[in-house]
Amino acid sequence: MDEYSNATLPMERHDVVDMICQIVSEIPGAPEKVDETTHLFGANGFLDSLKLVNVVLDAEQQINDNYNLAISLADDRSVSQQRSPFRTVASLADYILAVAAEQPRA
Repeated sequence: MDEYSNATLPMERHDVVDMICQIVSEIPGAPEKVDETTHLFGANGFLDSLKLVNVVLDAEQQINDNYNLAISLADDRSVSQQRSPFRTVASLADYILAVAAEQPRA
């Protein structure tokens, strides 16, 4: 397999959830079990602002590498929503899929 082998594969929700869980589980202080229901940011979240930025940047980079898709997750849209897309693994996965669906391939 070459570095572009995944570039044409569709982005599936379970793959995005797995990617986020992997990124989050590597953060110091992460819960022992990370799944869709894990609270990331906000009242019940364990991430501070700096750790959240790292998660977002890692996710953007992995999406670019694996799907040849350049997306920006931390933008006016994400911070202006009534409910933050960074609350849980599930909400972040759904937000990534929504943003990705709107973007042209890199």
